[in-house]
Amino acid sequence: MSLTTAKRFTIAEYHQMAELGFFREDDRVELIKGEIFTWQQKVHHIQSVKHA
Repeated sequence: MSLTTAKRFTIAEYHQMAELGFFREDDRVELIKGEIFTWQQKVHHIQSVKHA
């Protein structure tokens, strides 16, 4: 069995990735405890409610 370890990024690496264009200007990304998370655009309430 093989185990893998997730790469933890430093703040400096995260900033360097942004400078190199890894993220688009409108991307919603965050560095939390070394992991990079992407967030979807907010959906307006009216768009998320299904009409019967």
